[in-house]
Amino acid sequence: MKKIKILGLLAMSAVMLTGCVDAMPDMTTEQSDIVAEYAAGLLLKYSPNYNYRLVSDEELAAALAQENTKEDETATESVTETEESEAEQETGIQQEETQQSTESALEQIVQDAVDVDADLAVELGLDAGMALRYQSFEICDSYPQNASGFSGTDAKQGKKLLVLHFDLENASDEVIACNLYDASFKLRVQINQSASVGALETPMMPDDLVSFTEDVAAGETKDLAAVFEIEELSDNEIETLTFQVFSADKSVSVKVR
Repeated sequence: MKKIKILGLLAMSAVMLTGCVDAMPDMTTEQSDIVAEYAAGLLLKYSPNYNYRLVSDEELAAALAQENTKEDETATESVTETEESEAEQETGIQQEETQQSTESALEQIVQDAVDVDADLAVELGLDAGMALRYQSFEICDSYPQNASGFSGTDAKQGKKLLVLHFDLENASDEVIACNLYDASFKLRVQINQSASVGALETPMMPDDLVSFTEDVAAGETKDLAAVFEIEELSDNEIETLTFQVFSADKSVSVKVR
């Protein structure tokens, strides 16, 4: 009933104002906008189809939380994309560096090549009186074949062991305490122009070239070895074979085949 009375008063006011236009005071544009906004608010407030109410604190908090969640998800996606991009770039750089390192090692093998009969002890600056020469190589599944006091080394499935043999000779007239361990040798092989492969660490092997530490009698020759794990190849499939020995400050390579 109150709504009907107010609407009636508004209608009568409109009629009275229409009939008394000459007596109506002049209003500024701002004042006219205020009156219009007030009248519109009253009509909406008492309209049966208009739900006039303020937003509760709970609804406001929920809306803000939803907005913050969207912003966090957007920020997380941006960080994830950035990290993935940086990871891809780093992987590409590492692959390029690995390729360059391999190419550099292969180039060094060719540049430092010496004759297969060369005395590696002289080339690498070992103690006088000891001679070290390449002897032969073999391909096998495990080494040594008849291990005594040593469990031996077995090739993984789909692989083979390449064993290089060396003669270490005491050409002097007295016993020499030979310590190749202190020389810190590193060995690599290149087969059929492929990437080079490093020797396995076999410090418990009695004839290991890298860790050999023993007295060698005058005129005695020791058979030392270095073991490499390679792809499953037969002797006939090896067209070229080159190995390289690194000491602390020198390197030398030998083309075997």
